[in-house]
Amino acid sequence: MTVIHAHDLVAIATKVLLAAGTPRSGAEAVAAALVEADLAGQEAYGVRRLTPYVEMITAGAIDPKAVPRLGGVRAAAAVVDGRRGFGELAARAAVEHVRRLARQYGVASATVGNCGDVGRLGGYVRTLAAEGAMGVALCRGRPLAWAAPRAAGRPPLVAEVDADAGLTFMIELVGGLLTEPGQATREATGGTVIVAIDVAAFRPVDEFRQHAERFCALLTAAATPVAVPGEAEAATRASRVRDGIPMDDDVWSELAALPGGPARI
Repeated sequence: MTVIHAHDLVAIATKVLLAAGTPRSGAEAVAAALVEADLAGQEAYGVRRLTPYVEMITAGAIDPKAVPRLGGVRAAAAVVDGRRGFGELAARAAVEHVRRLARQYGVASATVGNCGDVGRLGGYVRTLAAEGAMGVALCRGRPLAWAAPRAAGRPPLVAEVDADAGLTFMIELVGGLLTEPGQATREATGGTVIVAIDVAAFRPVDEFRQHAERFCALLTAAATPVAVPGEAEAATRASRVRDGIPMDDDVWSELAALPGGPARI
């Protein structure tokens, strides 16, 4: 087991992506997204993905220089074309667009397609909640992710819910057909939809935050306490920011074998 601080791990991931031909701005953004997943304890979406990413770049499945393109904007709806690039960059662009559109229209949505895997959905909706919006994200083969703001200084409410058979069907259908027509098949991957709801369009944000905090207090004070969504993740993140991120030996060895990896810096 290797323990490494987040900023050092971001630096390593950035160097690996730079060595694979990614421009610095994209490399830093993807590296930060991967390390954020590791900080949250969601290692499946963390830096262990660098090895398959490099393999996909080598095979031509990911264009590391691609910049997402916004198209199909129609009032509060947008389409983000990842242009065969990193899914994290395309999803981040979608979050930025839906937050801006939601401030104007109250509710906004964007589809994300033609890109690599977007990674962990919880991080995107958490970003929206931190900015005073409610966020919903779905992606084929993933838990449905929700987030909402809490009182100032408290971590956003973030829940990632595994879908039952009916909801899985609808996620497959919506995620597949809205993003890549004709791709609603069990074998296809990708297909992401992100929705932002601007709390201020419906009620004062501070009032919403206060009521959300009271509801959280009721949950934790109940005879059978209910865990507040997002708190365990926030605690894990705080601990790992302070003490470092534990890396399995096999993951560390995989990173060391990559050009730009820790054995080469």
